[in-house]
Amino acid sequence: MQVNFYKKPQTKALNNFSKIEHSVLFLDYLEHFISNSATKRVQGYGTVGLAHNTVRTYKSLFRIVKVYEFEKSERLYLNSIDKYTAESFTRFLKIEKQYSDNYCGQLLKLLKIILRDAEKSGLEVHPYSNYIESFKQKSSDRILHVLNPIEIKALKELQYINEAYQDSYKWLLIGLCIGQRVSDLLKLTLNDLRKAPTGLYIDIVQQKTKKAVTVGVADPLVIQVLENKFPKRVSQVVFNKQIKSLCKMAGIDGLVSGFKNNPKTRRKEVVSAPKYEFITSHIMRRSFASNYYGKIETPLLMNITGHSKESTFLTYIGTHQNKDALADLFMQQAGVIW
Repeated sequence: MQVNFYKKPQTKALNNFSKIEHSVLFLDYLEHFISNSATKRVQGYGTVGLAHNTVRTYKSLFRIVKVYEFEKSERLYLNSIDKYTAESFTRFLKIEKQYSDNYCGQLLKLLKIILRDAEKSGLEVHPYSNYIESFKQKSSDRILHVLNPIEIKALKELQYINEAYQDSYKWLLIGLCIGQRVSDLLKLTLNDLRKAPTGLYIDIVQQKTKKAVTVGVADPLVIQVLENKFPKRVSQVVFNKQIKSLCKMAGIDGLVSGFKNNPKTRRKEVVSAPKYEFITSHIMRRSFASNYYGKIETPLLMNITGHSKESTFLTYIGTHQNKDALADLFMQQAGVIW
């Protein structure tokens, strides 16, 4: 796709902002960025090629900026996105569209990434682009759900599983045992298994991080499933739907608060509902990390889940660093010196 980056502003939408003879439409550059996503470097991983989900978020930004331009009757240019425009776009996202804080923050982060990339390409951007800041939901407003050991035991003890749910049931048990993203879980094959002295090894190259990890499986029931009844592949859509039903069968139905989509407003709202209604595939990895935290060394857990920073890991499971444990460790080691 050929993109003509140098176009003269044709609308009076820039209002009182200074116009420069040659400017570049933001959406033109974003479209160019998306079309070249396969050769973009992935920050922090030393790889090339943006992941499918990452590209999808940039496409969401494209769609939303297009709506913003239509509703505000203006076109955004790289050199016109100043403090006023950034604040106007933030107000549009949060107040007018009522997107969640996390989604608003993600879009602002992507907006800044595109502007930085354009500047590196030698195009003129507004100096304020350096000061655009993202934000996220307050920790106190987050609602995280995990399956605790008692609930996992109830799932394992289910007596009758409808044939149509068998594969999702097996994947759920495996997922709770190995702590991987659903995208990595549902791609596993028998070729990824290896015998271990006291169980099984599963070799995984994590799709998001491109990191190779080996996860040990010691749970007898999961080992039996992997060796003798390996599940067939299911889609994430089917899996997410069926694990709700499986958790309902297991009696995981206590009333809890959580975010659910309001079909009228098409926005998430906090409601009270049976816990199984809030179950999604992501609960496997978070349950794994939460249930083993404090029982297994954090760096080992992080290696399995694929978190690179302890602060990110702790935020993920909704807890804080155990400062007493660190103080105890210091005193033990300091005691040896003295």
